[in-house]
Amino acid sequence: MAKKNKSARTVNAKATSGKEKTKVYFPGLHGLRFFAAMMVVFSHVELMKDYHGYPNLYANNTAVYESGRMGVTLFFVLSGFLISYLLLTEKKISGDVAVKKFYVRRILRIWPLYYLLVIITFLVLPQFGLFAVPNYSALLPASFTYTFPLYVLLLPQVALSIFAPVPFAEPLWSIGVEEQFYLMWPLLMKYVRKFLRLTIAIIVGAVALKQVAFLFAEATRSAESLKYWNYFLNYLYFTRIECMAIGGVGAWLVFARRETILKLVFHRGFQVALYAVTAFLLISQSFKPVYNYLVYAACFCLIIVNVAANPRSLVKIENKVFILLGNISFSIYMFHEIVIKIVIETLLRNGSTSFSDVRSNVVLYGLSVIGTLAVATLAYYGFEKRFLRLKSAFAVVESGQDLIEKRRPLVPLRAAAS
Repeated sequence: MAKKNKSARTVNAKATSGKEKTKVYFPGLHGLRFFAAMMVVFSHVELMKDYHGYPNLYANNTAVYESGRMGVTLFFVLSGFLISYLLLTEKKISGDVAVKKFYVRRILRIWPLYYLLVIITFLVLPQFGLFAVPNYSALLPASFTYTFPLYVLLLPQVALSIFAPVPFAEPLWSIGVEEQFYLMWPLLMKYVRKFLRLTIAIIVGAVALKQVAFLFAEATRSAESLKYWNYFLNYLYFTRIECMAIGGVGAWLVFARRETILKLVFHRGFQVALYAVTAFLLISQSFKPVYNYLVYAACFCLIIVNVAANPRSLVKIENKVFILLGNISFSIYMFHEIVIKIVIETLLRNGSTSFSDVRSNVVLYGLSVIGTLAVATLAYYGFEKRFLRLKSAFAVVESGQDLIEKRRPLVPLRAAAS
């Protein structure tokens, strides 16, 4: 049996007294958020080139095509892990889940930036020719009556399942998926006593629903019926609740201190194999998901558990730089397509290029990354932080973001070590 980390247990189980709150901080999660965001950025550089008819890797390279989706999947698993751990901790120390406080915290974290981008992409950018995207911008007026209300109602993946993408609003689909997860997750955790059974049931149920829907769609012979089945399949493809539930399983492993399993997961040889398999799956054009991302989500979950809770993790990405980059990762994800478009138009107007040579692509990627980081930093300090400072007042358990905003010491929470 591995030795228990006593300091971690103290941080985890510390009861609130007076105004003092339990604190949970996992090192490395900020860095993982940043890497997830950058996977999306790199994929969407190629996507934007594809939209504009320039040579690209997005259309004919499966690994590049899927890399953005993998980044989003990592975001989903991260969300499931951290939210589940915080709610498990809250339920342990208070005996309940404060659902209303949870909703207020999520609103303060997500809604301001989400609705800012909705306003910008639907009402502002279409007024400027600079932001016209071939084939897609022209479709927005016809679908506006349907897509705009769906985005406002936090159902962007429904809009994306039926209608053409809204230029620069594409990143919002995953935010809608997460918000729907956040809507049900605290309620389920409040009333369901067996957390592991809950997560397994959701994973199995979600995968089974997708497979059954796929079989029914394949058996459909009516073109009209098939059209609606495709809408439903698209919705299920985007709505990866099972990936967030897999993150919940990882949270349960750490929270419940399942040392026999953690000893295996934390083993150096297991880590080496895990990173090698994950890297191969990411860069290979084979073994890409047709319909679900279960295997990738499982790999990401094991990586998260190691980075966040293993004192002997082979990957250590906890420092001030990664904390900053993790803080601005939400803004990176939300604004990167707008920045990429500006960079492409600027390069086209200041020199003849078709983005078919190495030099022009290096410049495109470099300026896109630098510009995105600059815009995201401004958005975080000038906009996001105004709302983030309010979150901690509604926290039963303070997480890393709360501690950073309040400039409190970050005490890493570690699980048992092998």
